[in-house]
Amino acid sequence: MIRWVAKNTIKLGSLAGAATVAHLYVNDDMDDIAYYANSLMSGPKAERKKVVVLGSGWGALSFAKKADPKLYDVKIISPRPYFCYTPMLCCSATGSVLPDSIAESVPDAAPSCSYVRGECKDVDLASKKVFCTSAAGSEVVLDYDHLIVAVGAKQSSPQTPGVQQHALPLQDLEHAVRIRQQLLDRVMEADAACTTGKMDRVRQLLSVVVVGGGPAGTELCSELASFMRSDLSARFPNLRRHFQITLLESSPGLLPASPGEAGAFVQDHLTKQGVEVRLGAAVKEADAEKVQVTGKDGKVESIGYGTLVWAAPSEARELTKAIGQKAGQREPKGLQVDECLRVKGTRPGEVFALGDCAVGGPPASAEVAAQQGRYLGRLFRDGQEAAIVAPETAPFSLAARCTAPFDSANKAIADALPSYFPGGLLALGRCGSANHVWWRSLYGQGGDLRDLGVLGFAAWRSAFLSNAYSLRGRWCVAGDWLRTSLFGRPSAALGPSPSA
Repeated sequence: MIRWVAKNTIKLGSLAGAATVAHLYVNDDMDDIAYYANSLMSGPKAERKKVVVLGSGWGALSFAKKADPKLYDVKIISPRPYFCYTPMLCCSATGSVLPDSIAESVPDAAPSCSYVRGECKDVDLASKKVFCTSAAGSEVVLDYDHLIVAVGAKQSSPQTPGVQQHALPLQDLEHAVRIRQQLLDRVMEADAACTTGKMDRVRQLLSVVVVGGGPAGTELCSELASFMRSDLSARFPNLRRHFQITLLESSPGLLPASPGEAGAFVQDHLTKQGVEVRLGAAVKEADAEKVQVTGKDGKVESIGYGTLVWAAPSEARELTKAIGQKAGQREPKGLQVDECLRVKGTRPGEVFALGDCAVGGPPASAEVAAQQGRYLGRLFRDGQEAAIVAPETAPFSLAARCTAPFDSANKAIADALPSYFPGGLLALGRCGSANHVWWRSLYGQGGDLRDLGVLGFAAWRSAFLSNAYSLRGRWCVAGDWLRTSLFGRPSAALGPSPSA
């Protein structure tokens, strides 16, 4: 018995060790093993330098997990007390994963750092102070030796009449929850209207209009189409023929920021899923039940809807613009940074920017922000102090990643840029989307596009799970995927109606 227990304990330990090494490898964290092994016998410095991190997203927490807490006193300032796994935001809007599964509190995600829930209102670059308002409304002033600006971007404020009042945004977890609640409320209303024969009202309630053909808009449409086809149609067979999704994009094609022909393949797949894609269509006005859309030919058409989602591009936050102006910059899109993510116009090594609020590097995405955070965090380790300010410091470079998203049919799409699975673990064709699960049901064939099948789908999901921030997150997401596979997505949402 003792021999059996010892034997199996060794096996389990070996598996756990292999899984840990694989996780570190996939997430480009292998350097942590040697670094922390060498620092086991050293204690914290008597006087640690103060680092203030603004934000709680991918870039901020990737930096916080890499920086050495024995050398630096890191404080995270953010009004949002949790990290959101944004690549699964649209999955949360349909119930494929639960909101709590893709959210992790900042203290849990970065236990070696201190956290202040508040919003940074101003930064004094000369005296190196940040001025914040806490969640309780009190003023908080913090000194810093180094400032990391990772506040991301905000969704552009719609100037179209009526959109601000009637459209639901799509940027954060609370937005996904509201979209799901309203969508399912409309389905229940439509079911009641169907019993009374009000079919025009049924069609209007079951119509979803998504404005914006970028990553978020296309992924949401694909998720919604799968949800309606697989789950809602089975639970509400009398409504099956009346579900309608319309995607409006003012540009000539979908995914205008993506290279290659990805947009055309995405459009083809969405069309096959039953999504009506309208290109060159600009929203002119919106009210509580319909939107006025100007088409390519200049004609105005009215589209009724039950749920209207605004998934337009992002813009710089006011704080980002204010810091840029104080640094002598005039870039409206964000903070201009050098190759080492230092904000131009500030003293070398004092202020850094990464993620969506930084301008001058690769296109913004969750994966780019995470890699930038890890790169910067490595500079805040023992023996790297000089690299923080040195002009000859090795610049940030984006590691190749395979980011092909898959759907339940185990298909994938990739464009013409070579890219590989996180850390180079496994090559899965050629894709250039930047680690966003942009589309859930995309496929392609021929040329640079490959249908990767079940094995590709399994490999992608394994690496996707490994990118989750904690063991808890991986466990919850895997459990949600299993639940969805076995029982489908819930057709009712808890909580008050958005219209209540």
